[in-house]
Amino acid sequence: MTELQLSNLPNLPQRASIVEAASNLWPEAEVVALWVGGSLARGAGDLFSDVDFRVAVTPDQLAPWKTPRFERIFTHTTVAGQGVMQFGDDAVLHHLVLSNGEIFDFFVQSATRLPTREPLLILGCRSEEFERKLAGQNSIPPVERQAVDGEVVRDLLVSFWINSHKHRKVLYRGLDVMATLGLHIEQGLLLRLWYIEVSGQDCGDMGRQTIHSLTEVVQTIERAMGPQALALLGAPMGDRQELCQTIERNRQAVSQHLGRRLAQQYGLSILLFWKRLCSGGGRYFWRGGESITRHECSGAQASSCLSFCWKLCHITSPIGCRYQRQYSLPAPHLPVT
Repeated sequence: MTELQLSNLPNLPQRASIVEAASNLWPEAEVVALWVGGSLARGAGDLFSDVDFRVAVTPDQLAPWKTPRFERIFTHTTVAGQGVMQFGDDAVLHHLVLSNGEIFDFFVQSATRLPTREPLLILGCRSEEFERKLAGQNSIPPVERQAVDGEVVRDLLVSFWINSHKHRKVLYRGLDVMATLGLHIEQGLLLRLWYIEVSGQDCGDMGRQTIHSLTEVVQTIERAMGPQALALLGAPMGDRQELCQTIERNRQAVSQHLGRRLAQQYGLSILLFWKRLCSGGGRYFWRGGESITRHECSGAQASSCLSFCWKLCHITSPIGCRYQRQYSLPAPHLPVT
């Protein structure tokens, strides 16, 4: 394939940038191959897909490509922003934002390096050996999923409650913006626990996911839960009252539904941990995973009446507390017996 083959590119706006870059690069003698990967190669691209553009060059000419002259590659648009990532000694990724708004991942590697396994669309290749390498790597890499380990589920549930318990410290100190970071951690835990429940598989650490791997996770959760997941994860956090309400809704989702079902499904014994964490000096109980109040608090008692043990968070007993009324905040919705 010594000539450029551009006719199979998708009919999307990104096509123009790909054609421009490929046409300007192909005359360079050290260029061994040009190809496109990712969603545009597998026919799943859309108006907002990144361009995963790949270049293989002869090993002795790799060094200059670590700082390419992009003004010669993009003549009808310009590079508005750029980041660089080195991949060993034989590959470099230039993460570009073009002036037309496209994200253009310009990956250059030595022709001796094995190409990344991904769907790919070859635009041109001057080496039969390297073309065989490309053909061998032309496939969709499987999204790795793990069998569910009951101990991992237990650790995730315990991590949720420990993280949620720390909100009281942050809010007590007036660090309300920091509480949003803790809630972001909870969101990741909730997504992973929901996926475990509805799929019977574990997607692993949410912090290591990509848009590609997260797509299946989110679609699986949305099919099972409908708008409920977005309603919970997208709850407003614009002031202290909304923060507290969001925290309580997350707790309610785990204590009344998700956590209980997972505990039953995987034979977990974690209610003792919850009871100890949430006892509130003996005034707040847990029965079967549900929070239960046994008193009405007032005055000094308000300082120890902690709906999940807060003082200055302004959230207290759901059955009426002077501390709550003083600040005119609604009580969290918790089951009361």
